[in-house]
Amino acid sequence: MLSRFSKLRKSLALFLAGLGITLGVGLSPFTPANAISWGQLLFNGAQLLQLSNLSTEQKVGLGREIDQQVRSNYRLSTNANVSRIGQRLAKASDCSQTPFKFSVVQDRSINAFATTGGYVYVHTGLINAADNEDQLAAVIGHEIGHICNDDLVAKLKQAQLAQGAASLAGLDRSTVAAAAYKLAVDLPNSRQAEYNADDKGLRYLERAGYNPNAMPAFLSKLVNQRSAPSFLSSHPGAQERISVLKRKIAARQ
Repeated sequence: MLSRFSKLRKSLALFLAGLGITLGVGLSPFTPANAISWGQLLFNGAQLLQLSNLSTEQKVGLGREIDQQVRSNYRLSTNANVSRIGQRLAKASDCSQTPFKFSVVQDRSINAFATTGGYVYVHTGLINAADNEDQLAAVIGHEIGHICNDDLVAKLKQAQLAQGAASLAGLDRSTVAAAAYKLAVDLPNSRQAEYNADDKGLRYLERAGYNPNAMPAFLSKLVNQRSAPSFLSSHPGAQERISVLKRKIAARQ
């Protein structure tokens, strides 16, 4: 039986193998590794970026490129209330130096996701599903946690590891952004990444003055729905996460 990590590596390898097809016309295909060592990206011409040491500015730049991919696939808008909540939480986060941007996806599905460099996206379906501001803040805080933990960058590292010694040499900026977009939107985060984002999000809620109980309460509400929303299908282990959150909150009281 394959381990959880081996399954992730296999799925990433399959994803990368089909990347040249799934990204569509106009994006550069993969080329053999002969320019740079694996573990590096050819990004914006001759500039090489070490994924293990991206600056805040570089993450913001990548996030901006991914945002163009998001905008080509979703109808986005801004919402003053979502932005206000998000900025309040961002100031209380561990990566407050990042210039956060919060966008609303015009989609009735209950979902939210984050990329890198401060870009957070919340579906209108999730906004409408939240009973109060605290529950909406709980979701936004969780997504900010993913950004502070560099979870998308970690996925990119795993994508490189999954293809062995081959590099992503020859890829232009838009292709790297398209690959990162697919990883952010289509590949669920690991169970551990979800626990870590919950932990960070819980702390941000408390620091920003929101009710931390709103996080397990909102998850419980979604679990009890007749059909599980996409937010849960891409965020594994909901019941166990609820239990862990409740224990952490009780321990702090």
